[in-house]
Amino acid sequence: MTTHGLQFTLEAVDDSDVLGQSFLAVDGTGAPAVAYVIGTAAGRTVRVARRQNGQWTHEDTGGSPAGDDVRISLSFDSGGVPHIAYRDGDSDNAVFGTRSDGGGWSLEEIPTQAGHFVRSAADVSMQIEPNLNDPPFADTPTVGYRDGFDGDSAAVARKVGGSWQISGVDAPSDVRTGLSLAFDSSAGLRLAYFQGFDDGSPVIPQPLKLAQEEVSDAEDPHPPTFVNRVIDPEMRAAESVSMARGLFAKALVAYADVRTRTVRAWSSSLGSEPTIEVVAEGNDANGPRFPSAAGDRHETLFIAYLDDGQVVLAKRGPAGWTSLPVATGGGWPSLAFGKDGTAHLAYGTGTLMYARGTVSPG
Repeated sequence: MTTHGLQFTLEAVDDSDVLGQSFLAVDGTGAPAVAYVIGTAAGRTVRVARRQNGQWTHEDTGGSPAGDDVRISLSFDSGGVPHIAYRDGDSDNAVFGTRSDGGGWSLEEIPTQAGHFVRSAADVSMQIEPNLNDPPFADTPTVGYRDGFDGDSAAVARKVGGSWQISGVDAPSDVRTGLSLAFDSSAGLRLAYFQGFDDGSPVIPQPLKLAQEEVSDAEDPHPPTFVNRVIDPEMRAAESVSMARGLFAKALVAYADVRTRTVRAWSSSLGSEPTIEVVAEGNDANGPRFPSAAGDRHETLFIAYLDDGQVVLAKRGPAGWTSLPVATGGGWPSLAFGKDGTAHLAYGTGTLMYARGTVSPG
């Protein structure tokens, strides 16, 4: 199938009892990997699949995730080592995992309150800081989450020199509907998240906010400090949020509204005012949208989302957003682009599927 100038080929990744959420990342060689959840007789477990030499391998991490309230995060360091982060299903604590050199995974709980105690967390989102030949900050594990200890406040944990350093991002809020952390191509750190009190009423504001790391001239800027601002004050009853990684001149946040079932995009470019656009109107099935934001090597903006049993890919062009279906699917889609311009898309419930998009002939 050809979509937005990309020729997609589809293949199955895992036909186990695959549950809804997935997160796709691309390693330094351009090979995709997916973190996802499977159901077993003993309960849920986190699995990582990697496509190498045209074949998929599968590895259970030993982790026990919580429900489908937020994506499991997957990120590679500069050495090609995969890392994961998620909310633990037994303790509700934030968990960070690393694949060891000899095989297998090591998991640890991330301290939350003041960096000294492990407390319950929600909306865990992680990325390894890009390696820009700037030690000791290159390859730093960086995790955003909501700290459940004090009214669900937003925070960032960074592992520097073997220890976790905790930074507050925003004041307490009672909403647990979405948080997405992303580095740009120059290692600038941003978080997109919703804040406000949600009592189910369509009139209570639940604004979308954006926090950005402040630049420091100190020798050791860790832990960082953040400034935050409301970027969409009109949101009510939010569903989920996704921020594109690795962009430089642009920023993209994709998010969904529970009330209207619309998919929305907040985007900004250097030298231009930010815009908020409706990418997709409410769907007839009134189902979840689970948008996933990404940009290609030319910083063209894309969003993958669900629409009544279809995985749809939207592209931002000169005339606005246009959307075309890629495949049939019902699980959370996850979209990423390789440095060569290849589009990688994971999706599906029951069977984990993968779509590979390359520039179509002509």
